[in-house]
Amino acid sequence: MRQTSLDRQWEELMNLCRQESTLKREDRHPKLVKLLASQIEKLALELGFDSPQIQQREFRAERSAGHIVRMLTD
Repeated sequence: MRQTSLDRQWEELMNLCRQESTLKREDRHPKLVKLLASQIEKLALELGFDSPQIQQREFRAERSAGHIVRMLTD
């Protein structure tokens, strides 16, 4: 199945969050954690998430037929 742009952005956001979480848990590479946080914030804003959602890393999306169809920003 071919990925849409929204699918790719969502997957990138989830990967960045996983990387950030792993590095924080292992207490490693603080500069990389800051870079990842910046990238997460930028991408999450592009996807329509608000500041509280970004700070809490509360990202949700709706799927249909295997594709992301919208971000749940409410």
